[in-house]
Amino acid sequence: MTPELTVSFLYFDGCPLAPKARDNVLAAIDRIEPGIQAHFEEVDLMAPDTPDDIKRWGSPTILINGEDIIGAERGSACSCRLYASDGGVPTTREIVAAIDRTRFG
Repeated sequence: MTPELTVSFLYFDGCPLAPKARDNVLAAIDRIEPGIQAHFEEVDLMAPDTPDDIKRWGSPTILINGEDIIGAERGSACSCRLYASDGGVPTTREIVAAIDRTRFG
């Protein structure tokens, strides 16, 4: 059985950090070792069909198999989100490390 990951990119249109965060997520997925399948999904936090509990994350948020890459919890409402990383978004290296933690525990 091929191991699978679901990488969810949560954002809202107009978020100034979303484009760079998306680029870093996609670059991290490209670095996943062969044999690991990663399903990438984008979730617009403002879309009417987005579940309310998902709308409580900030933009941008990256979830791997439903877990936040830095272990943060949902907020009380949709908001902007800044990470401690340079530029306010997780680096590709940080995302790869989160993927590895998910895979290897």
